[in-house]
Amino acid sequence: MKQELDVLVEQLDELLGEPILDPDDALEVAIVAGLAHRLSASPEVMRDAVAWRDGAGKELLGETWDQVDLEPLLEALDACTGGDMTDEQIEEALYDVDDVIAAAIWCGRPGAVKSAARRAASIIREIPDPFASLADLAIQLARLPSVAENLDLYDYWLAVADAPRLAEA
Repeated sequence: MKQELDVLVEQLDELLGEPILDPDDALEVAIVAGLAHRLSASPEVMRDAVAWRDGAGKELLGETWDQVDLEPLLEALDACTGGDMTDEQIEEALYDVDDVIAAAIWCGRPGAVKSAARRAASIIREIPDPFASLADLAIQLARLPSVAENLDLYDYWLAVADAPRLAEA
């Protein structure tokens, strides 16, 4: 996970070095910052992102969360239960949901994603088989302190971690 954090920190520096002009740009910054924060990026590394979030980006992030629609992402996750998706497609669908949830947590907007997070966990628990291949990754993520602090939102990672066992039942 250290390598992933290094890549996220580099991406965050690049994003903050460019103009952040619209809600899509703001969401991209929030996603990368949220993922880096989840992996325990140091306060020094996060300083510029936090300053942007709490200052110049505050209004734009407000617009962003007014426009975020997780429904298409949840539909894509639900489509994974049909049995005709590759492991890569399933992973991508799960990460698309996860990205927005991590961003919302970092922005202090958990209410914007709470019902979507619950629905994601429910989708995975209803038909766990397709997600079983991601269980090892989910176990690693579930051990992160930031995930433990937000289990009500990250419960879908616990569902993925349990997928092999649930699939056998």
